[in-house]
Amino acid sequence: METTWWPTVVALLYDLTGIPISYFHDSYTTELSEGSRVILVIAILAPLITVIVLTTRKHIKSYMYFGFAMLSFSSIIDLLLALEGDRIIQGFMGLYLKKGEPYLHSAWGSVVSYWDGVVFFMCYVVMAFKSSNGMSYRTLGLHYSSAILNSMLVLLLGACLSQSGITGLTALNIPYVVFPMVVAIKCLTEKPKNRPVSMQPGWVDTLLAVLLLEAAVVALIKGLASLRGEQSIVAWYRELAEPIINQNEPAPFAALQGLVSLFYFLPAYIVVAGGLVMNPGQPWLHDLTILLAGATSHAGITIVGMSYHRLTNPEHEAPKLTNHSAFIAFWAANLLTSLVPQLVAIRLCYIKSDDEGKVIKPAKSTNIIKQVKSVSSIKPGKSTKLSPDNTSKKDKTISNGKTKTKKNKLKEN
Repeated sequence: METTWWPTVVALLYDLTGIPISYFHDSYTTELSEGSRVILVIAILAPLITVIVLTTRKHIKSYMYFGFAMLSFSSIIDLLLALEGDRIIQGFMGLYLKKGEPYLHSAWGSVVSYWDGVVFFMCYVVMAFKSSNGMSYRTLGLHYSSAILNSMLVLLLGACLSQSGITGLTALNIPYVVFPMVVAIKCLTEKPKNRPVSMQPGWVDTLLAVLLLEAAVVALIKGLASLRGEQSIVAWYRELAEPIINQNEPAPFAALQGLVSLFYFLPAYIVVAGGLVMNPGQPWLHDLTILLAGATSHAGITIVGMSYHRLTNPEHEAPKLTNHSAFIAFWAANLLTSLVPQLVAIRLCYIKSDDEGKVIKPAKSTNIIKQVKSVSSIKPGKSTKLSPDNTSKKDKTISNGKTKTKKNKLKEN
């Protein structure tokens, strides 16, 4: 299959236009209303999108390419937003942080924007290349879609509970919800290749299942801490180990992430652990593990990043090394909940265990079935081939007949 790089190069060139467009928007649209700024940006982007479609439509093998190219442009905007929020650059996204989505001017918003601008950008480029060449991106697509949907769930709920509330530009996040769902559905409907249907679990699977159950316990503690539970271990974890849960300005992003862990990650941990010890080769288990790995990786990075970000209040920062128990609990909890699903996904997708060749088979009953079929197929008047058991019986009857005739002859004599 011939590989083409032209659509990917066009997408990268389109992404670079985000830098001058954001600078123009921030410098020359301060006196315009919010609706006028949106219309102006659309008027600028529409010709660029048209050029992309016209120059690449004959070179691509999947229309998913256009979605990846469009969202890779937004990743550059998110990276500029993160750099502007951390005061590394100026004059690119300051106006958007003030009037567009002010709740993004926070520790959570900065960490998520860095993730979008670096990790998701690489995902978009790879998937744009693969989709334009008709290649499969099933594993990457599932991992990406669950990660960004976790981000959007926390973002939209946080926007509703933020001090500024929902703005008109919050609607710009709708494509980030719809398109990843389309990617996930497309990847799930695609039939995986070279995947066993059933296999016996090994000791590695048992160990990972135990770690997943421990991660489920941590997810329960995080969720109860986000709900302001007063149990001793829950209160200790909230106040000393992960105080970022208490930060509500400009929005309770960390607490919302804890609730997502409670209601979504906790059941997934338990289901995946059960699947590992029963039959690690089931296709649904592979898909669920990849989805869980994508969402938990995003959740773990954002919580740790928030806890060490400069915009976080001092009383909500991660525990210091001097507080040994809280420091160890913070890192153990977040590594357990985010790193273990990655290890499970790697084990199921890329690493073959010693027991993988031992496929689970039903009890052997083929010989009995064959004999029943042979007996049922016998017709009168026609010779049939008898099984070894039948031939032995026939030989016995013949031998008995011969002995009887010999005895009769002796009596006559």
